[in-house]
Amino acid sequence: MKPSQASIYRTTERLLYYSIGIAERLPKSLPYRVLGERMVSDVMNALDYIVLAFQAEEGEPRLRCIDAFILHMTAVKTTYRVFVNRKVISPKQLDQFLSLASNISTQAGAWRRKQLNRPT
Repeated sequence: MKPSQASIYRTTERLLYYSIGIAERLPKSLPYRVLGERMVSDVMNALDYIVLAFQAEEGEPRLRCIDAFILHMTAVKTTYRVFVNRKVISPKQLDQFLSLASNISTQAGAWRRKQLNRPT
């Protein structure tokens, strides 16, 4: 299967589209611009690590890519929480994000467990 056909990739891609829309509507002050750019960059990096994980050998090499993916997604979640706490996005926008992020987290967790449970 191609990485772009995987459900986790397609869902993360939808998160990218959503995050770009959020970043476009952030206040124009420097801290928000930087955080918005970083958020979009982290989602892009997460997509890259999905592709790398599909290309990596099973086991430890794939596990490292999955862990890097989870790291970037954690940064994205943190950024969204900051935006909601600073009241620059609404709780409804956070809920829409969490709907996508929950699906991604579930898939990533299952993918990671599968690699951990592989016989060596």
